[in-house]
Amino acid sequence: KKMAVTPIFSYTPQNATLIAGMLVGYSTATADPDSNSGTWSPWNGITEIGDIGNSGAFVEQTTLADTTKRYMAGMKDTAEMEVTYYKYAGDTNQAALKTAAEAGSNIWVKVQWKNGDTAKFQAAISGYALVGGSNEDGVKAKISMRINGDVTFTDAS
Repeated sequence: KKMAVTPIFSYTPQNATLIAGMLVGYSTATADPDSNSGTWSPWNGITEIGDIGNSGAFVEQTTLADTTKRYMAGMKDTAEMEVTYYKYAGDTNQAALKTAAEAGSNIWVKVQWKNGDTAKFQAAISGYALVGGSNEDGVKAKISMRINGDVTFTDAS
C-alpha cells in the first residue's frame, strides 16, 4: 500500500516580471547621489547588463573531531560585469560614460526594474569597447566594470 505524502509547504504559482522596462541611471559623483541630493543621468540604449551582486567564498572550518568537512561564509567578493548598449550619435550621457571609462573612473549605478525593485552600487570602470557585428547590426558599445563595495537592494513591496 502506498503511503500518503505530506507536502513540506504549500505552493501557489506566480507570474514572473519581464526584465523589459528596466531603467539604468549613473552618476560620476564621488558620493552616493541619493544621500547628497544628487541626480541620476539616464544610461540610454542598454541591451544587456551583467549580474548585480556580491557573493562570498567558503572558508573551511573543519576540526580534527569532525567527521565531515565544515564551512563558513568568507569575505564577499564583487562581481565583474559588462553593460552593452546601442551607441547613439550625440548622446552626451554616453559620451560622459566613455570619458569615465577612458579615465578609469568610479561611477555610481542605479538599476530600477519594472516592478520597482532597485539595486544601487559604485563601480570601477576598467574599459570601453565598440562591439563587433555584421552588416545589419546596430553600432553598440560596452563598458566593463567591477562593483566596488556592497550593493544596496531595495524591494518595491
